[in-house]
Amino acid sequence: MPDKQYQIDADTRKFEFSMQKIDNKERCIKFYTAHMEVRVYADNCLIYTIDKPKPFYEKTPGAVWNFVEIPSDTEKVTVILQAVYPEVRQKAINFYIGNLEQMYNKILYGSGLDIVVSLIEMAIGVILILYWSIAHSRLEIEHTILYFGIFSFMIGIWAFNESGTLMTIIPIRAACVLISAVSLMLMTPAFVRFVKCFWRVPDRWISDVICILAFINIVVQLILQLTGIRGFRQMFTPTHILLGMALMYMAGATVYAMWKRGINQQVIVGILGIIVLLGVLTLDLVHFYLGSFQITFIGNFGVLIYICILVQEAFKQTISQADKARKLEFYRQLATKDMLTDMYNRNSYDEWVKENVQMPGTLIITFDLNNLKYCNDTLGHAIGDDYIKNAAGIIAEIFGNFGNCYRIGGDEFCVVIPKQNKIDPEDKLTQLEQEQKKYNAGLEYPYMQIAYGYAEYDAQTDLDIEDTRSRADEKMYEMKRRMKMENTLKMDAVDSRLPQ
Repeated sequence: MPDKQYQIDADTRKFEFSMQKIDNKERCIKFYTAHMEVRVYADNCLIYTIDKPKPFYEKTPGAVWNFVEIPSDTEKVTVILQAVYPEVRQKAINFYIGNLEQMYNKILYGSGLDIVVSLIEMAIGVILILYWSIAHSRLEIEHTILYFGIFSFMIGIWAFNESGTLMTIIPIRAACVLISAVSLMLMTPAFVRFVKCFWRVPDRWISDVICILAFINIVVQLILQLTGIRGFRQMFTPTHILLGMALMYMAGATVYAMWKRGINQQVIVGILGIIVLLGVLTLDLVHFYLGSFQITFIGNFGVLIYICILVQEAFKQTISQADKARKLEFYRQLATKDMLTDMYNRNSYDEWVKENVQMPGTLIITFDLNNLKYCNDTLGHAIGDDYIKNAAGIIAEIFGNFGNCYRIGGDEFCVVIPKQNKIDPEDKLTQLEQEQKKYNAGLEYPYMQIAYGYAEYDAQTDLDIEDTRSRADEKMYEMKRRMKMENTLKMDAVDSRLPQ
């Protein structure tokens, strides 16, 4: 403790220490200051100083552990502290005299676990955000993981900036104060959104109001800070109120979940979270307004354990959502896709027709497989299925990049090509015949024979798109009849070679 203490003015205090009875091995003074300028004199000679930072975005040195080595021949040490904000004018200051290395190491080692815990919290946040970014588009999962990842990352940054190690190794903490303040303010909207998604709270406006207030708080504080009107330290009360509102929202969500689903693991997790987070918030408020102590490792570690529990629960929920999404997609595929060919089915075609009655410039191409019934009756349905799949594969390969391919009947297919993807149908159909010949090369039976016809929607002759398909069908059936007549002799020859 100082030998003498003086109040110079409303913002400035002076402390004097007699060093005559102090061991030369313990000539270091350690003390913690928050938002104060510091001057230390050894027999009227200035040996240590912390001033307001120069960056425009910060007007305070922040919270700092001060280590002042005293020259061996010093008889009197004077410490002058000048408060940057009126709120810290009378904060109690505790002084410690001892060996520099021992006191320095005590803080570093004492807060080393805090640093590790904070880094783990940030790492968890980054992993969750990246996981959501990758999985969101493919699995159609909700934003639960994203919001919780942001919350975990922000609480990790805040705890890291508040650690004793950082206060020791970074004496001028202007940027740290800014980062710590913004991360603390961003916790509220991220946490509230997470709670709403995780507990599936059906509120229409409460969470939105809290988040809007939180973002207004961030914008106002940044403006006041950057213009020098008020500092973050003078405006943290609204932030703490919003954090309290977020905890109250979580309590309400837990009660709602208990009412709807009874006591389950999710409700227990909610109750545990209220206890842990309320305890940490209380410790932070006591430290902030009374300055009696810093956030303890136990509090920070408790938050980490709770984050891990919530991550597990959130992943369970996400996996369940992904499973439901996969099942939904499977059922959607059953309703819209043909399982044999992976083309769109007749249901999909009929829906498209309902939504697109008149489509100027749309090209319709219809296809029909010759001799499928003969193939099924003679060689079996397995060979017939292969015939359908291989023919559908050729059609999709040639036309799939230009429009939608549909299987509209057992051996009937239809391709719809919109005006913007206009193609030369004769060129593509020639390509189809070439692919058909390649497939048939060296094949005894069954030969692939695809009849086709096409028509483009004409407002003068077609009442709707189905009229267009009818015109394409007429051409396709004309070709089909011609092909059958040409192949009659070939089919008879094949029959003669089949075993009786």
